[in-house]
Amino acid sequence: MKHTKLNQTKFMLNPIVIAMLALSAPLVAQASVHAADENDNMTVVTANRSTQSISDIAATVLVIEEEQISEQAKSGVDFKALLANLIPSLDVGSQSRTNAGQNMRGRKTLVMIDGISLNSSRSISRQFDAINPFNIARIEVVSGASAMYGGGSTGGIINIVTKKGRDADGVSETWLGAKSGFNSGEDLEYQVAQAVSTSTDKVDARLAVSFNKSTGMYDSNGDMVLQDVTQTSSQYVSQLDIMANAGFNLSDTKRLELMAQYYDSGQDSDYGVDYGDNLRGFLNPNQELGMKKGYSLDDQAETTRGLIAMSYSDSDFYNQTMNLQLFYRNESMRFNPFPDLPSYGFLISKAPSMAAIGDSYVSFSASEQKTQVVGAKLVFTADPTDKLNLVYGADFDFESFEATQTLYDFKTARESNGLDLNKIGETGRYPDVDNTSFAGFLQAAYDVTSNLTVNTGVRYQYTNTEVSDFVPATQQYMMLLGHYNSADAVKGGEKDYSNVLVNAGAIYKINKQQQVWINFSQGFEIPDPAKYYGRGAYDGLPTPLGVSLPGLGENLVNGVSVADSPLDGVKTNALELGWRLNNQDVSAQLVAYTSRSDKEIKYNSKTQAVDVLDNDERVYGLEGQVSYYVTNSLSLGSNFNYIITEVKNDGKWLDKEVNYASPSKATAYVAWQSDSISARLQTMQMFSYEDDNKAKLHSYNTVDLLTGIRLPVGALQFGITNLLNTNYETLWSQRAQEIYGVANLSKFKGQGRTYSVNYSVEF
Repeated sequence: MKHTKLNQTKFMLNPIVIAMLALSAPLVAQASVHAADENDNMTVVTANRSTQSISDIAATVLVIEEEQISEQAKSGVDFKALLANLIPSLDVGSQSRTNAGQNMRGRKTLVMIDGISLNSSRSISRQFDAINPFNIARIEVVSGASAMYGGGSTGGIINIVTKKGRDADGVSETWLGAKSGFNSGEDLEYQVAQAVSTSTDKVDARLAVSFNKSTGMYDSNGDMVLQDVTQTSSQYVSQLDIMANAGFNLSDTKRLELMAQYYDSGQDSDYGVDYGDNLRGFLNPNQELGMKKGYSLDDQAETTRGLIAMSYSDSDFYNQTMNLQLFYRNESMRFNPFPDLPSYGFLISKAPSMAAIGDSYVSFSASEQKTQVVGAKLVFTADPTDKLNLVYGADFDFESFEATQTLYDFKTARESNGLDLNKIGETGRYPDVDNTSFAGFLQAAYDVTSNLTVNTGVRYQYTNTEVSDFVPATQQYMMLLGHYNSADAVKGGEKDYSNVLVNAGAIYKINKQQQVWINFSQGFEIPDPAKYYGRGAYDGLPTPLGVSLPGLGENLVNGVSVADSPLDGVKTNALELGWRLNNQDVSAQLVAYTSRSDKEIKYNSKTQAVDVLDNDERVYGLEGQVSYYVTNSLSLGSNFNYIITEVKNDGKWLDKEVNYASPSKATAYVAWQSDSISARLQTMQMFSYEDDNKAKLHSYNTVDLLTGIRLPVGALQFGITNLLNTNYETLWSQRAQEIYGVANLSKFKGQGRTYSVNYSVEF
């Protein structure tokens, strides 16, 4: 079997990478995660649902501070790339709107804002298209499965903590930025962000508005990057993020916090994918595709989200600390139009004359998917004795999901090479799904000695999934075109899930600076019910020329119903052994981990649905990170994740397909910091991966330069991303070509050398 390998050729071609990794290699050999001595006392709430010092947590925990986030963001580093640079276990980013396939430790990531989940039953991968870095105070990261959070956290947790009000006299914060590769007049991105905040003994508040506008993205050859029509693009996108926070200290022990966010990230482009005459570029995977002006579409890809939360805490609630959170999330996600042409190819292959009537049996369409979630979280923290700490509580949420499909006139689309799209109607895309979930949990930590703490926890989670009866989108489209008036529906129904998840671990403090730990935890995931249910095999549809088109008829042959094909959940068992060090000069962490589940989730490119297979899946690897302060000004660092993912098929362990397997990666940096000047040279290396089907993920390396100058008023940040102008295809591009099976439509080149400047000031 062929596992992840280092690409030696790439290193020989890049002396900067050699030098940077050589500088940090001795440190990585010692260990690997965090930053400086003060992190020893840093508190987080993510790991075990309560406020704890990192040095007390038996888990792989990382906190990314505001200064690290802003340095990367102001220097033009994309948010998904920013996270991948700083989180060892997270896959490299896509540069498109999606974070599809960007896993942690090879499995699904739970993403939250202020403890509120952005994940849904429908696996729409836009959790990182959710907030502007201008509004982030810090990011708490837990690698590996978490029993305390249950569903969706089999790979890890990323909790984005928003900025709050500060400064009694009031403070104003401003960002002004621009970014370009200077390829053409279409190559520009700019940002304007403004916040005002204040804080007194009784009240603190912050109001922020940020606006970001992008145009085209260009690769290292100066060609416009192909728009991602599969998961939507980051090009020609206007992003508006309005966020308000307010906190009220009701007494010495009681506090009330309110948070509201409106987020809109929408595309408005005159450029679209030119599919060639009669969309031949889609039918012929060898035909090269490119971007062309003249794109006409009223409703382009967009993410809109409203989020409201209220949190109440009382640190003296019957000798306990109580935290209550209520929240509401409403979001809509619209995708780019995508041609569905298998019947068109069938028609052309049967007879040339059939192509003339083919426009009546094929489609050009885009989906819009809406989710509403209302929920509550109640957590109590108690110390019954000096040695025992208890955290317990309950979670509740109700989620409603619906999806529609917008159809466009196929003849007009075909004659315009896919650029002119006129809406002709709307149908359903997936069955409606309602999820009701309730969970109760208890976590206990006991100090056996002053140096040894053991912990254990249990979570009971009940989920009810209700799926509506559904006529598949293809049959609804045939009805829209008038081929028939009605079609058989695939039956819906209800499915209950009842799970008990446990965790147990121990942490031993070698001394104040060093700890070792072992931790076992379980995670649970319900595969996407909207993509699983509501599918069916239908009979053929007769055509005027006597040829029957398979699968387009009105009569259901068999379908994926709740009663006949219930969807199983997937439980993951995860184990890790770790060591960390935090002292004045070195911050390091090294973790060996493994996880195993008894089922495999796969995307079916032919049906555009998910399949759940009874195949064992295992992931194991080594994760590390280190920072070393050579002097007060000079620091070096590196992080890495060496990972292997295998699936058991017919009694043999095989490398998981490149569609889903996480490749190994490593980063390194050299940084200089003085009172007035800062500079950071960083590199990211994704290593190649080959599965047992000979499919391959090709390695690539990027180098970024981040510099800052403190001015008498404010500060300037300059950045050059992809400093060496490397020509490469993103990880998502390489995955998408295998997932969707249309290679030329999924070739998304990485952005070439790009320059950025940002001016920020507080007053």
